[in-house]
Amino acid sequence: MSASLPGAGGIIRMMPGNQRYHGEGMPLRVMMTVAYTVTDRQITGGPAWMNTDRYDIEAKAARPRTTDELHIMLQHLLEERFQLKLRRETREESAYLLTVAKGGPKLPVHDADDKDYPPIGGNNITANDGTVCPGILGRNVKMDYFAFFLSRVMDRTVVDRTALPARYDVALQFVPENRLRAGDGAGGPELTPGCSDIQTALPRQLGLRLDAGKGPVEYLVVEHAEKPTEN
Repeated sequence: MSASLPGAGGIIRMMPGNQRYHGEGMPLRVMMTVAYTVTDRQITGGPAWMNTDRYDIEAKAARPRTTDELHIMLQHLLEERFQLKLRRETREESAYLLTVAKGGPKLPVHDADDKDYPPIGGNNITANDGTVCPGILGRNVKMDYFAFFLSRVMDRTVVDRTALPARYDVALQFVPENRLRAGDGAGGPELTPGCSDIQTALPRQLGLRLDAGKGPVEYLVVEHAEKPTEN
């Protein structure tokens, strides 16, 4: 762990092989969202430098690990290097509940023997009919992690209530809410007419749905953090 050079950044990701995390120019607060799989709005407290000071990180496990195991190892690293002390709070509040839509899920089940867990990401997706829309692509994804990723593009936390046990391949075309509000002047590649909002796209493409409701939302309260010394 080291301070980034001016102008560096910003990326943090699990590298191929599921054994290493690489980060460049990332504030502690952003690294925490990855390690603890929470959105920025679920982190409270802490000194102001958590949002501004940027760090590079190279963390390698002794052998390949699952995504969940690497997240825990990254948590331990941040807690050690930043003397990070957290308090977890669970609050019942407004959320979106991710459930299976009528007719059942339309998600390809991924091979359980495949131990490669690439990061889920946002991309423009071209469907079989030629429609081009923004969207989410994921391979070998658990539903709780899919719900977390949806939380990052929605205005409130998404809670997984699907009870789907496997890992799945996900390809979801939808126009994010902020782009819908911005209209045609939002910039970016021109989209094929007919790209739908996420509430319409989820049941049609994946057999899932989002319902507004109440759910348990975890918060991380930062009680202490220190700037790390150089390696």
